Amino acid sequence: MDALISTTLGEAGILTAVIDMPGRTMNVFSAELIDALDVLLDRVETDAAVSAVVLTSGKSSFLAGADLTMVRGFTERAKVASHDEMFQLCGRLGRQFVRLEASAKPWVAAVNGIALGGGLELALACRERLVVDDPRIQLGTPEVRWGLLPGAGGTQRLPRLAGFEPALDILLTGRSISAHTAVELGIFAHAVPAAKLLDDATALARSLIGQPLQFKRKFNHLAQTDVPSFDPATARAIATRHNIGDDDFERYPAYSAIIVSVLKGARLPLAQANGVEMTQFLQLMFNPVAGRRVRTLFLERLRAEKELAASDRFHIMRVAVGPISAARQNWADALAKTKLKATLDSALPEDTLQLFGSGRNAVKIALHSLTDADTNTSPLAPNTTTQAVLSPAWSGGPLLWLWGEPHSVIKKFDAQTREVWITLQPELRQACT
Repeated sequence: MDALISTTLGEAGILTAVIDMPGRTMNVFSAELIDALDVLLDRVETDAAVSAVVLTSGKSSFLAGADLTMVRGFTERAKVASHDEMFQLCGRLGRQFVRLEASAKPWVAAVNGIALGGGLELALACRERLVVDDPRIQLGTPEVRWGLLPGAGGTQRLPRLAGFEPALDILLTGRSISAHTAVELGIFAHAVPAAKLLDDATALARSLIGQPLQFKRKFNHLAQTDVPSFDPATARAIATRHNIGDDDFERYPAYSAIIVSVLKGARLPLAQANGVEMTQFLQLMFNPVAGRRVRTLFLERLRAEKELAASDRFHIMRVAVGPISAARQNWADALAKTKLKATLDSALPEDTLQLFGSGRNAVKIALHSLTDADTNTSPLAPNTTTQAVLSPAWSGGPLLWLWGEPHSVIKKFDAQTREVWITLQPELRQACT
């Protein structure tokens, strides 16, 4: 434990526990950190000298969520494991937080930096929470971006602290909020200057010694009278109210899972409500969308940025873009987010861009989307012109989608594309084993 969480026992039996994972710029929940937290919980429960805990970080951030390599491992494990096996594996952190929250010795979170995903959920499980008063602070549950939900109590504690609608906004958008917003919503007790954070947290912990956990004191919205009862029509109406369209609601199951978790878990004891949340979390684990999003939107993107960066000899000097049709607005959105200097060129054909290099070389590219009705834009369609296919996030990319769900994809191929797939499949299988 000492390598990941160091402890100092101070006056009045207040144990200061500092999370500081060696070799990392940020703390993240890994299997090793979960083990270390178990050891710390055991000590707090059995050591009579400990009367309360102040939990903080030795880094400039508090805890930046889960190790997504571990999460990817969960999605791979879900391909062969049973529901009960996955419930035990994925539900461990949530059970830890229920145990921490129920401790007779109060825990106070002193959040000194970014707290996202499991990092925020850890703070929410503590009896009280203080956060540093810093405009750079990011607090939130970004799991929906990876096709997941916060599976360690986030869908249950946030609505009980902040209220139904504010919590849903945070959960469904994945956006981060500031320290002051978190205080206004009742998620944190106070935002304090960095120099006072540990002292104030220690004083708060001292004031709680000997006091039993009172859920009515901890949660401003414990009764959850603002949460409607669950039924599918209500869940869909909530999604619409939060600007989630029919197609996104269908393609990205995390939206539905988050709403169902909040509605079905409302007004239940937290241990039972966490079970509701984990049931929804596991449905996402068994669904291929989450695995594809974690892999392509994060892990492989980072690897590509590191390993596949363009050489110094290759430069795109400028990009000319022709008129973009309504059907290709996803390309307009994607181009707007790039750092390339793109200029409109009405002389180019519709849905075409032209790349200009450092010399006289230039290449025209026809823009397509994986969701195009035209079968010539299928992942393997042979074509004599250069094409760029923009893949929606649920697909994880055309080849990954094709590899993961061949039976649903291949039936849409024309004869020529199917012949290409038959030729490529053995080579791909050999390369991936």
